[in-house]
Amino acid sequence: MKITRFDPPGNNTDFAGTAALAKKWSSHMSGYFDQGVQSVRQKLAAGGTPQFYNPVTSGSAAPDVAGSAGVITWNGFPRKFLSTGPGVPTDFAGAEPAPTAGSARPQDEYLEWFVKKAAGKITSIQFTCEGWDYYEFLNDNAPNVLLGLYQQFISPAVKLTDLQRAGGRYNRLNKWNTKSGAMHLTETANNLFAEVILGAEATVRRKRPNGQEVVSAIPLTRCAGFGDATRNSDPAIGVAVNALARQGRMITLANPVGLYIDSLDDSAFRLPDGSPTTGWFQIVRGSAGLTLRAVFAPPPGSPFKVSDVKIGGVPVTFGGHIAQHITMKLVGVASVSQTVQNAPVPCAGVSPVAALAAAPEAGPARPPRRGGN
Repeated sequence: MKITRFDPPGNNTDFAGTAALAKKWSSHMSGYFDQGVQSVRQKLAAGGTPQFYNPVTSGSAAPDVAGSAGVITWNGFPRKFLSTGPGVPTDFAGAEPAPTAGSARPQDEYLEWFVKKAAGKITSIQFTCEGWDYYEFLNDNAPNVLLGLYQQFISPAVKLTDLQRAGGRYNRLNKWNTKSGAMHLTETANNLFAEVILGAEATVRRKRPNGQEVVSAIPLTRCAGFGDATRNSDPAIGVAVNALARQGRMITLANPVGLYIDSLDDSAFRLPDGSPTTGWFQIVRGSAGLTLRAVFAPPPGSPFKVSDVKIGGVPVTFGGHIAQHITMKLVGVASVSQTVQNAPVPCAGVSPVAALAAAPEAGPARPPRRGGN
């Protein structure tokens, strides 16, 4: 795949009419890809050829396989809160603590949500899968766009100073994105940098001390250190990318780069009158298949609240009840088989993604600022 630039996530229109801003974003993302390639190069055995590439600066002329081969999906509800057996039910409350200003949500599958209530009943649920580093970029380069998005999707009362720390640095854990809404992802590793690095490092083949190649999802995640083995997402992404690498393919991420809400399976959702929840899941940013933001709420004129919905006969009491039925996705691009056959390397130490996840919010282990940012 060869492209001329990286477009904004979900092909959103935030840069409309501002060519310089679009160019700066493309440069910013290109820096992420370059760091991914460099990370792979450092991990390969001597003489190895990185199978991950930057499609802007080093686009592959080789034909690509069908797009469906690069679609990787997973469930949006955090695996760490799922039932572990009889007597240990799914911990919906743990996955959805009371929102607190300055605190990240524990929802780590690249899907986060915020529940609105009135008189004790859920009236709407906001879902977002946008990386926080995109909003950091907007703060640094287009603060008016940043403010406009918050005022459109969270509250007209938002002020730019509410979103920034002293000195103008972006505060991803500002009150409007934690206590009062969900504009974008908050969990430390829920960002586009992590997506790119994970995709890159998953192209590196790994082996156990006995020389046996590691090919299963969770063992590979732990061996490579490219993500969190307790998630649904990271092992699913890693094992799918690694399988393509073992086939000798060149690999990158599809433009526009993002982690997306793919779909909601509402087939078991019913209202008190027995009717389905047609029109309740509303895409409000992005598009079908590339959804960045959605709201589950009653359409205008409906007499019901979200709390009136039952899923398989069980009333909705948490946003996680809906999240369990959301499928997330990442889209990669893989070339037809090439002659690249890198030798597997031993299990690794801490990757840039793991270092980022372990760092405090204000700490130094943050995605690099590229393109003059």
